[in-house]
Amino acid sequence: MCSIVRLSTLLFVSFLISETNSFLFKSRTSKIKIGSFNLRRYSYAKASPTNSVNSHISKILKRYDLIFLQEIIDTSADNRVVNLLLQHLHKQSKSVKYESIISPPLGSTSYKERLVYLYRKKSPRIQILSSYVYNGSAKNVFERPPFILQIKLASFGPIIFIGVHLKPDNVYEEFCALRTVVDELRTTSSVVLFGDFNADCSYLNNAKKKELRKSYFNEFQWLIDDRTETNLLQSCSYDRILVSEGTGPWKKVNWKAKTNGTFEFDKKFKLTKQLALQISDHFPVEVDIY
Repeated sequence: MCSIVRLSTLLFVSFLISETNSFLFKSRTSKIKIGSFNLRRYSYAKASPTNSVNSHISKILKRYDLIFLQEIIDTSADNRVVNLLLQHLHKQSKSVKYESIISPPLGSTSYKERLVYLYRKKSPRIQILSSYVYNGSAKNVFERPPFILQIKLASFGPIIFIGVHLKPDNVYEEFCALRTVVDELRTTSSVVLFGDFNADCSYLNNAKKKELRKSYFNEFQWLIDDRTETNLLQSCSYDRILVSEGTGPWKKVNWKAKTNGTFEFDKKFKLTKQLALQISDHFPVEVDIY
């Protein structure tokens, strides 16, 4: 009898070790670093080959497997600015190439910007499924409708990214309208919302943030909280990453603890504030998911 119990125990322990090793292997092979970065009016002049600031920008971007960019100012028909950005990036990252997914110019005024996803080309971990600018019932609420990307992450499944740059003067209304965007996805996939929400300080007070968290996005975890300063000029948490936590109809996003935060490039590259601001007045926000 004891030998049978001992054998059963050994088999169970072996199963646990096998499952643990399988989980660790999947985590290592499927983990990707995602980010969001407001590049502060990244125009043709800023993208110029003679502008040395692009060396620092490229070092920042190559940290990520997938990154969502805001404030890309490009009115050209051939995506000239984004192509220049990719050229700079490939000089820094010769062994790994990136591809872009670019929105049309967005904005209801003369000021328009493109929203852009960059991702590692031919990555075995990421399969691009679809992308589109939101065109649902709440589209007229937004100055720039969300740019949506669906990917399949190896060993995990589909994830939907909702990238935004909310209008400072209309943050609360646009943030509320994101609830409609999420509901209209009609999916059980994992969901990530990220971008420059302008969701702090004078644009969004604490009472409204509390309401948004409790009444609109209670099934989401805010990975960038109010204690995380995402701006170089102000002590504000404008940029955010929200992930579905599995308590609602959407699947949980698995993320690695202590990888959520900002990349403080001014300290990392030992830059003066003046030079850092030539890169951007925002830090990238980031997290590792698997």
